[in-house]
Amino acid sequence: MRGFVVQYTPADLPASAPQHGGIAFLDRDGVLNIGSPDYINHPNEFQTLTNAPKAVGMLRRAGYKICIVTNQSAIVRGLWDEHRLHQIHEHMRQIFLEKDSDAHFDMILGCPHRHRDRCMCRKPRPAMLRFGAKVLRGLQECKVGQSIFEPTAEDGEVDWWGEKPVPQNSFDCMVGDRGSDMGAGWAQGVRLFQVDDSTGIFPVVENILNSEHTGDDFHPVR
Repeated sequence: MRGFVVQYTPADLPASAPQHGGIAFLDRDGVLNIGSPDYINHPNEFQTLTNAPKAVGMLRRAGYKICIVTNQSAIVRGLWDEHRLHQIHEHMRQIFLEKDSDAHFDMILGCPHRHRDRCMCRKPRPAMLRFGAKVLRGLQECKVGQSIFEPTAEDGEVDWWGEKPVPQNSFDCMVGDRGSDMGAGWAQGVRLFQVDDSTGIFPVVENILNSEHTGDDFHPVR
């Protein structure tokens, strides 16, 4: 497969939410749900981390749009296809909304490739974050629902030895449990929050909501 898997389901923010335009880019496994070295292969294997839906609801109520960016190489490895990934994500959506009615995902992006495929979308490359930011800010069209987007080399281009880029919006953040997540967020210039994969996003959500919190220190080549 060329390109990454897209689920685009835009929705208005809660009525009382501030309009600062920030985007929270969230990894999936180890941030929202319990991960597995053998992948999450079926919706019934998906286990939500404690208070993850509440954290997503808090972010939406605080004015953040939510963009999930997840590496899912099981697709290219032939274990299952993008239709199974969509099934897992539809199940995830349902669980989160049942637990918190504001815990809506505006966009879910999944890279199907392995590291050796040298694609532009697998984190730490930032193509998924760049695409999500353009669509959610109305700078690029994307059909609502399911699709595939093929990035260009420019979409994943990064000067890893240079300075961290300036963010498009100072509220933007990347939340993940691995260095690859931090690298992708660094390449996008956003605030970085690395979490423990056993507890996920909830313990750091107050720091994210503090707009003066600059996030975790990280440099991809130091």
